[in-house]
Amino acid sequence: MTAKASRYYVRSPDGRVAFGFDRDTVANAVALEQGPGAAVIDTLAQAYMPMLQEVRLVDGKPSLVLAPVGGWDTGRFGLDRDLIESVKRGRVEIAHAFLEKGASANARDDKGGTALHWAAARGERKVVELLLARGAEIGARDGSGRSALEVAELRGRPEIAELLRHRAARERPS
Repeated sequence: MTAKASRYYVRSPDGRVAFGFDRDTVANAVALEQGPGAAVIDTLAQAYMPMLQEVRLVDGKPSLVLAPVGGWDTGRFGLDRDLIESVKRGRVEIAHAFLEKGASANARDDKGGTALHWAAARGERKVVELLLARGAEIGARDGSGRSALEVAELRGRPEIAELLRHRAARERPS
């Protein structure tokens, strides 16, 4: 978590870090310097406005390209809700930005589902891995009493279920 939450976050091409900036011009310049694979996330994007730009090569030159992801009532109801909404959209870049901004990896929706439940249900491996790396509780139960592993199995996400099983086994005391 950063000391001061910023509006714009740049995620590195390798996905290891995300840096916060207050000005879009600075964030855009840093992302372009990082090169293809970097992303700029506007964590306060208004409803239906673009919130994600990706650096891609266009005519051999790094350029920012809008991704088809719009904001919601971003920033209005808290970071944890924003994290849940970003996970629902399945974009690891946006989830990473909200985690850096201060959202909890164990954020819950109104029905008790965690961000990990949503990522498992969608089959988003990169988002699941990010949440686990940030301390998401594998055994947390949603409002129906299901774990993220059970949700992955119910939704037919065998790769995610295996990942969660493997991780849970590693975390069990010997």
